[in-house]
Amino acid sequence: MKYNVMFSHATHDDIEDLIEIQNKAFYDDYIKYGECPGYGRTYESMKLSVENCAVYKIMVDEIIVGDIIVRDNHDGTYFLGGLCVIPAYENNGIGQAAMSFLDRQFKGAHHWSLETPADKQRNHYFYKKCGFHITKEYKVSTVNIVLFEKSVTV
Repeated sequence: MKYNVMFSHATHDDIEDLIEIQNKAFYDDYIKYGECPGYGRTYESMKLSVENCAVYKIMVDEIIVGDIIVRDNHDGTYFLGGLCVIPAYENNGIGQAAMSFLDRQFKGAHHWSLETPADKQRNHYFYKKCGFHITKEYKVSTVNIVLFEKSVTV
């Protein structure tokens, strides 16, 4: 099923909803790895993201179903700190719509990077489909992480 997906800037009023969305989206990772930076975020942590990053709500029929968190490095490079969709809405093109939204929103971007667990093949497939490639692998705490990067011609 394809949805009519909308994106809008998150505000302080959305913080508790965003925490709930991330907890739903990252619960399985938290259980699998025993830790997950997207799971169990505090109000203050999410507030800092809303204030210091570009944070967008992903909405379907006025319901928040995911979020996007982008850190602007102020040199044409961006770090995709989070792109999540709650499990009930996965596999419906929402991630693809989110990546297209980012391309439109950040037209001046010439480089993107993001991190994901090394064993999350589904994430790897998605990001490779979006033009990213793995440039590095390392361990953060107990989890093997891969760094994905994508250069954009502007």
